[in-house]
Amino acid sequence: MAAAARTPADDPGFDYSVLSEFRDRMAEGDRADGLLAVMVDHLVAAGLVKRRGAVRTDSTHVLAAVRTLNRAELVTETLRAALEQLSWADEDWLATLVTADWAERYGRPAIYHRLPRGKTALEEYALQVGADGMRLLTAVFSDRAPPRLRLLPQVEILRQVWVQQYWIDSCGRQRWRRPKSTKDRLSRRNMPRRAASPPAAAGRPDPKKASVPWASMEIVSPYDAQARYCRKLTTSSSKEWIGYRDHQTETCDEGPHVIVHVATRPAPEQDIDALEQIHQDLARQGFADLEHFVDAGYITPESIDLAARTHNVVLTGPVRADLRAREHPGFTKADFTPDWEACTLTCPRNVTSHPWKATQP
Repeated sequence: MAAAARTPADDPGFDYSVLSEFRDRMAEGDRADGLLAVMVDHLVAAGLVKRRGAVRTDSTHVLAAVRTLNRAELVTETLRAALEQLSWADEDWLATLVTADWAERYGRPAIYHRLPRGKTALEEYALQVGADGMRLLTAVFSDRAPPRLRLLPQVEILRQVWVQQYWIDSCGRQRWRRPKSTKDRLSRRNMPRRAASPPAAAGRPDPKKASVPWASMEIVSPYDAQARYCRKLTTSSSKEWIGYRDHQTETCDEGPHVIVHVATRPAPEQDIDALEQIHQDLARQGFADLEHFVDAGYITPESIDLAARTHNVVLTGPVRADLRAREHPGFTKADFTPDWEACTLTCPRNVTSHPWKATQP
């Protein structure tokens, strides 16, 4: 007798949350990196991957699963998220703080709010949210509040966002910080970071400089406090995203090309800032005597020298184009002719240099 056909209703299958729970477990304690290392070891033992030879690294953007919020929406949603978590943790304690107008401001996600129009009205709204958040933080961190409440993740995110978006003037008034500078990065490369700037009189920040932190520090969503905003400019396009930057290194000798290392870093962090950690991790995995192919984002004379001296890695990649060369008189890199076999360089006057020597460790 033929078995009865199963229907979707009685097929047990597996719960939809199994895959998401598995991903959460893999994200704990760098388990994913450990699993990748074990896989590479087995591939090496099978002769499919060599620990010497050539590898290449490139980066790509990783989007965080969050909405893009403007600053007013950010503070509103951050306070709403903290209220939601506090209501689950201790609803009776929170009920003594909530006022009637809080339900209207924080009863639903900030994206559904119709924010006031105009700079003045929007700032007044942000200051009202700031006052509500400060009232909540003061109550949470008071001696009368249960200590466990101040340990809630959304409460800590609320505290950090309030530090980044508000400041207290000399009269004790809460103020809305100014937007960050939008000038080109080249114009502020030599400027000290705000955290290192000396405070003004009485320990208060200068109102003209009391702006939000740079993108590498600023929290942009209460639901992923590590995600950062980044804008990447190239000669042909620009890209904006909120999330992370992923660096993937794969073998590129004969045989299968296998990803052997993955590094996930904050989105605004430049490619070259991840290079030293990549080389250290590859060395710990047993990779040595490598020729490492990268793009221009990882290449500087210093990085080539450091890779050769510290890790015995030959770093190979294109020299960065000088996008501002036309603004300055004189010769450019293209005016000099290299002879790679003779290790010499000929200048525009046809004068040839003495042969160069490889960097000695």
